Amino acid sequence: MATVNKQAVAAAFGRAASGYTQHDELQRRCADLLLRQLARRDFAQVLDAGCGPGSMSRYWREAGSVVTALDLSAGMLAQAQRNDAAQHYLLGGY
Repeated sequence: MATVNKQAVAAAFGRAASGYTQHDELQRRCADLLLRQLARRDFAQVLDAGCGPGSMSRYWREAGSVVTALDLSAGMLAQAQRNDAAQHYLLGGY
């Protein structure tokens, strides 16, 4: 199995952070399917691993969950913070 250079991945996503939501149609579709599978249940706490700019973190926060947004990219996490997407933010891998 090939080794992933997490620093390179984080840097690439960091460069794309400010305009990422303009090109995240696939992620939005996947999120919509997931939400349908969850049948609109409520969750007290949510970990959004790979939160990106925080679109789904924000959804869960507005639904009443306490959200921790986690991302490998400092740029993406900063964008999530600018979007006030979660209550807690963690920079790191998963």
